[in-house]
Amino acid sequence: MRRLLLAYFTLLCVLPSLHAQSISIIELEAEIQFLFVDDDVDGTLSNFKFSGAINLDDLANSDFSGSVAMETLDTDNWFRDRHLRSKKYFNNKVYPLLTFKSTSVSGTGSEFLIRGNLTIKGISRPVTFNFRKLPGKLQGTTQINTSQYDIMIHDDTSRNLVEVTITLPYTTL
Repeated sequence: MRRLLLAYFTLLCVLPSLHAQSISIIELEAEIQFLFVDDDVDGTLSNFKFSGAINLDDLANSDFSGSVAMETLDTDNWFRDRHLRSKKYFNNKVYPLLTFKSTSVSGTGSEFLIRGNLTIKGISRPVTFNFRKLPGKLQGTTQINTSQYDIMIHDDTSRNLVEVTITLPYTTL
């Protein structure tokens, strides 16, 4: 009877860890999309590098961190892209990366919030992403105002709103 109880309690301790759903982000397939709302100009950033650790069964202890290269900014208009990368706006020669580092993750495995610091042009601001778990990928959205990062597309700061969508394909470990 003792052995049976010991085996039962051992299984109770081991089974939850067997079910833990740690995932690995597929960086090459990640998509970062943005939309300058007032101008209806959309684009992408690529060369995504993920440096966190995600467990969908233990989101509170997960870390979402990553970066994208500003030189990859693409709006499908080379002249506009060059202008946006210039010193006047994103200044990608001095600030080559846009980075995000999570400070907290809350919610369930299917819908969750990731709070963290987004750094653009050396300026960090708190941001909250609303994430959903979709088949084989995580998708998060947020809105930022570029004027908070010293990027004045328009003099009227309310017109500098950008919607950001990040799609992170993954495999289960």
